[in-house]
Amino acid sequence: MEPGTIESRAARFSDRFVAYLLDTLPFGAGAAATVWVLVGPLAKPPTPELLALVGAAWITAVFTYQLVGNLNGGTVGKRLLGLRVVARDGGPPGFLRSLIRAAVWLVGTTGGSFGFLVALLNRENRTLHDYASGTVVIEAYRKSTAEGAALFLAGALGALGLFGFQIYSGWSRPTPADRAAVAKAKEGLGVVSQVQEAYKAKNGTYATSIDQLAEASGDPAEFRTAMAVLFMPEPFKMEAGNRGWRIRALARDRFHTSVVREGP
Repeated sequence: MEPGTIESRAARFSDRFVAYLLDTLPFGAGAAATVWVLVGPLAKPPTPELLALVGAAWITAVFTYQLVGNLNGGTVGKRLLGLRVVARDGGPPGFLRSLIRAAVWLVGTTGGSFGFLVALLNRENRTLHDYASGTVVIEAYRKSTAEGAALFLAGALGALGLFGFQIYSGWSRPTPADRAAVAKAKEGLGVVSQVQEAYKAKNGTYATSIDQLAEASGDPAEFRTAMAVLFMPEPFKMEAGNRGWRIRALARDRFHTSVVREGP
């Protein structure tokens, strides 16, 4: 199918973008909710293996969703926006095209949505996955001017929201410096635990204040300096008794991550 020969015109970028958001945001929210449930209520440690397993499960789910949607002429988001996926000759995309389209869509989306942005560079608003699979997205029916304007506004707002979210996600991701600060704070609590045990051996109970720990360290001035470098001054909480102790402090990373150590 050559440009201009499609009975229904090629879908507008704003329509496609709104459909894209409708199709992808639920999966992103589902993945985030899954991690929250596992790490929060279920208290699972967020190991790389666990996160990889969650990611693989949701990637498989969204790939299957895209494949089935392509085979049926459009995902839920496209159908809600009155759009349809067809081959370049106007016929159904078929299994092979649908498979290729879903695979390239997945690569383009997980790679910063660059595959979708290709639609800005051609008059039919074809994405990278359209070019790879030989498909085009068309309007199943002509929209009114009011519908077009509303969808354009929704697309613009969605684009701004997605851009803002990506900026926030980049900022909120721990940097190497953040991770190093948290690691040093945990190492510092390890040293504190040694000082606590030394204090207990000498005094029969655990220290309940920084001053007591500083004196037990052998070099109070150096101990206090190290504590100031590793931890935020407030809140620094110590709980101790004859049988054990707990220290909760905030690391000096950008997020003031909470670190906890208990003993013995």
